[in-house]
Amino acid sequence: MAPKGGENLRDKSQDLFSVKVFLTAAGVLGLVFLGLTWLSRGGLNLGDGSPQIEEVQLEQAEPEPEPPSQLSQGESILLATATTTLKENGAEALAAGDYAGAVTAFENARLADISDPETLIYLNNARIGDDEAYGLGVIAPMATDTEEAINLLRGIAQAQTEINQAGGIQGKPLRVLLADDRGDVAIAQEIATELSQSPDVFAAIGHSDGAAAAAADIYTGGFLPFVSTSATSNQPLLANDLPIANALAFYMAKLNHRTAILFYDGNSDYSLSFKASFEEALKVNNGTMTAEVNLADLPNSAPTKPPEAEIFVLSPGESPLQTAKDSIDIIPNDKVDHFYRHVFGGHELFSPDVLELFGSMATGTILAVPGAIYQSGASPFSDAPRALWETTVDWTTSASYNTAQSIITGLGESPTRENVQTAIDRNTDDAVHLLRVNINPNAATGYDLLSIGVMTKDGFKAD
Repeated sequence: MAPKGGENLRDKSQDLFSVKVFLTAAGVLGLVFLGLTWLSRGGLNLGDGSPQIEEVQLEQAEPEPEPPSQLSQGESILLATATTTLKENGAEALAAGDYAGAVTAFENARLADISDPETLIYLNNARIGDDEAYGLGVIAPMATDTEEAINLLRGIAQAQTEINQAGGIQGKPLRVLLADDRGDVAIAQEIATELSQSPDVFAAIGHSDGAAAAAADIYTGGFLPFVSTSATSNQPLLANDLPIANALAFYMAKLNHRTAILFYDGNSDYSLSFKASFEEALKVNNGTMTAEVNLADLPNSAPTKPPEAEIFVLSPGESPLQTAKDSIDIIPNDKVDHFYRHVFGGHELFSPDVLELFGSMATGTILAVPGAIYQSGASPFSDAPRALWETTVDWTTSASYNTAQSIITGLGESPTRENVQTAIDRNTDDAVHLLRVNINPNAATGYDLLSIGVMTKDGFKAD
């Protein structure tokens, strides 16, 4: 009998043989499987027998294209009525990075039309080139209200020119980026987003009415200081009109005049706001409104019976001033000296061009003008803007210049958006200057403005 150990060895050998057979079979089957897989994937080139290596390419998603910029520092001409070949040459050169060529072209364009503020802004920007600069965004109605846009840009251009020629803000110049939202809410929001996300932009000026309201939240969310040309915005270009209305109603009572006719523009937010303020101020001073004429709705709004009044108060808004003048002329009133006509108005009439329209009736006109406008370096009655543009400006130029000066002051103190906002907030002046107009052919503007006094929250102080 064989020993038990031999049987165990035989059994183990048979087991090992079985395992080898299994592994061999599995290996062959595995190779067959791999081969078939390779063939199914085109791993063998049956034509020449050369093995091919499969190339795996990962598809990469193409980045979404950047939306076109709504801003122009000179690459695009936005003021269509002031487009010239020289100006277009400057825009093309600046877009190509040829700053020297852009400077030459814009200088020639300015010689051809010195009254165009867009050209001067682009010239200033071209002189900066690609150097670091503080940015200011300005949104003006280039396409819809060219005259308004020009007056707004003139104040900005004057402020930019003065500070850059003086060496900049702590050595760094001011670059102005222009845009036109065309009154479109979506475009206004795109502009606001682009300006808010630009770290080199420290403030924005512009937008009106519905576009201003749509953009305001974006500016607030981006902590970008924003001053609007809309009278109904939280931070308008010109402060509250109630002090102006109060000053006019007060002086009307001081002259012992109690009745007034108000001419206003029903399509103008500012004019409607002034209308409400003057009605309130008139009641406080025991005055009476004998008629209200909506200049935007003439002749439908003309009084059916000619009213009597001692004072004609004008807030023409966006209506032609000629319309207001003609309206006053057709209202007979035996109680009024027809040479003086006792016309009262605010800063809207604070312009040599406006007074010239009224002819002899300008003499004796009473103006209530905010101190910021009256004392501005871009006042319609100051020398600087006339020398810069060789024409007269209006109150919008003064207001935009003042706002730009506040921004410049804030940047000079500390170049942060927060500090710029603080500088804008503290630049409030409720003082209103009462002025009497006198025609003077020997004066540079053709008029003397005789100071009557200043109205503040503390009362009236006569000069």
